[in-house]
Amino acid sequence: MSSPGRNQPCPCGSGRPFADCCGRPGASEGASIRDCALTKLLAFAFHPAFDSDHSIAEFLFWGNLIREGTTPELRWLLESEDATIKYNSWFLFDWEIESAATVAQIFLQEEHANLSPAERQFMRRLCDAHLRLYEVECVERGLGVHLLDLWTSERSFVIEREATDRIVTWDLLGARVSPDGTGGNVFEGGLYVYPAEVKDAIIRHFRRLQRRHHRKQPFDTLSTFFRRHGAVFHHLWLQLVAFPDPPQLVTAEGDPFVFCRSVFETDQPEALRAELAARADMRVMPDGQLSWREPGQDGQRELGSWGIEGHRIVLETTSQERASRGRAWLESLFGDRVRYRATALETLEQTMNELRTQPPRRSPLALDMPDESAGAVRELFDRHYRSWIDRPVPALGNRSPRAAARASLWRPKLMDLLKQLENAAERAARSGRPDYDFGWIWTELGLSRPGNQ
Repeated sequence: MSSPGRNQPCPCGSGRPFADCCGRPGASEGASIRDCALTKLLAFAFHPAFDSDHSIAEFLFWGNLIREGTTPELRWLLESEDATIKYNSWFLFDWEIESAATVAQIFLQEEHANLSPAERQFMRRLCDAHLRLYEVECVERGLGVHLLDLWTSERSFVIEREATDRIVTWDLLGARVSPDGTGGNVFEGGLYVYPAEVKDAIIRHFRRLQRRHHRKQPFDTLSTFFRRHGAVFHHLWLQLVAFPDPPQLVTAEGDPFVFCRSVFETDQPEALRAELAARADMRVMPDGQLSWREPGQDGQRELGSWGIEGHRIVLETTSQERASRGRAWLESLFGDRVRYRATALETLEQTMNELRTQPPRRSPLALDMPDESAGAVRELFDRHYRSWIDRPVPALGNRSPRAAARASLWRPKLMDLLKQLENAAERAARSGRPDYDFGWIWTELGLSRPGNQ
């Protein structure tokens, strides 16, 4: 058998390039063990005796997609190398065939005599590994990642090269971590990468599954629970990452979320601004905008923001109902001193569709933006976030980040929100946009930034 190329998939089935796995210097002995053991295992698992198991397992793994995979996008996904690795690792190490035994466990028992002691040891390590939920606390490019186990709060370092090019800080991972036999840890099989913003949804889902599982099997270990729910990692990835449903957002009043910009003209812009700023239901923000507020169930909530642009008064809000309410309110205050001109509407779906229709390309910022221009962009971010930390945020119960940092109940939610912002900014930087350091916000709010940084 000829040796694979450096960037070709490693024949051991790890999912990593040959150069980062069995082809790395000093790994020849381990490569032989991995290659031989997994070649034997795959030959065993794809024997015709398992055909009926594969038919059932494939449907459970892919659901109706395997029957509906007629579009080029779906067909490409189903036939991709990544999908093959994910399915094979789940079928081999999680799917239970008989007497609660996996294919790999049956193979280890039946083919014990045909395996060398090193191969048996390698197979036992893989049999003990299972998918778990991890949060990425730090990425060392080309070396590995520091992980936090979201169930046990244990920290570990995983040796990895190739995947560090697509993992960023605060990503959520569905990963099968296994000892490498030399004192380190490695990823085995397929790797599920979820963005930080779906962390709460995924954890809630697994918590519900764990409670249900515990009622039925109270003596099962955590490892058994995750192994028996290994396909859930794949289903959540399909639902939240590969084919996410468009978000259905509503305001606190229950109205559809629509970006609205209402424009009024006036001959007395400064006088009207002064009168608005003096009202109890207005707050002057650091950027000069006027935050329009009212009492809500969780404290004050922002209805919109008012600004002065020359001889225009502009209301920006997030529903048609709020825009209509703002118009009636402003006209009742100032009468014929203001003249309504128009309201521009844009739904969230329209915004997303516009983004989808733009051809994917690397941002020219990475190549063409001079240092002073990148600095100007960061300065804009600075101004935005210095205002943001004192503005009400819906995700924080309409509290400002500064207020949430002082409340023990809301502080964890604020920290998760900051992680999401950092996660999104780092991914944007990967596409060529200027990066941004959120470290000052943690310090300004008196928060200790978690993780191995």
